[in-house]
Amino acid sequence: MAKYQSRLDKRSKKNSNKILNIMIAVVLLLIVVVGATIVMGGGDEKASSNVADTETKDSDNSNKNAEKDDKSVSLDEDKKSEEKDNEDKKDEEKKSDEEKQKDKASDEEDTVALEGEEQSELKVEDSDEPNVKKTMVHPDWKPVGTEQTGEHVSVYDEGTVDWQEKIKATSYATGIPEDNMTVWWMEGNGGPQKSMATVTAKDTKTPYRVYLQWVDGKGWQPTKVQELEENDKD
Repeated sequence: MAKYQSRLDKRSKKNSNKILNIMIAVVLLLIVVVGATIVMGGGDEKASSNVADTETKDSDNSNKNAEKDDKSVSLDEDKKSEEKDNEDKKDEEKKSDEEKQKDKASDEEDTVALEGEEQSELKVEDSDEPNVKKTMVHPDWKPVGTEQTGEHVSVYDEGTVDWQEKIKATSYATGIPEDNMTVWWMEGNGGPQKSMATVTAKDTKTPYRVYLQWVDGKGWQPTKVQELEENDKD
């Protein structure tokens, strides 16, 4: 009986050792599995973090590039706008210069035409009057036109419409451009619708006395021009 019991104890001990070894193996296997899971999970997180960082950097670079492109486009647009403004300004200046040239040419043509008429038909006579060198009359002198309406009143205030129209008629009769003419005296001449101007050309200093007559609705008309020996209104 004791011998049989001894065999049972040995068999029981072997079974216990076998179960213990199996449990140890299971524990080791679990440790290995858990460790591998942790290691692999950490690698995935690191890889995910690297991917996220790369995407963030790519996004930042894209935004920076987009900002550079926007700035470049904005600078190009500003430059084009400035160039267009300069071109428009040059065009306006060119048109203004062309219009001035046309006006100047038109004025010169009118002056040439008048001078041509005066040279061909102007009547010049020596004078015996004191301080008068010669007298000139043109049969085709006409009124210079007027902006005035209603009853005419002769005015001798410089800068008024009537004054300016007197100057225009004086320039027309003498052939002296208004911007080259010095007006020394403007006065009445024996009637409310008659005037007389004493002028010189700035370049020649030759003095003239111009006689003017008002024509209703048509303006001042030169009637006679005298070239003086000397400027008696200086």
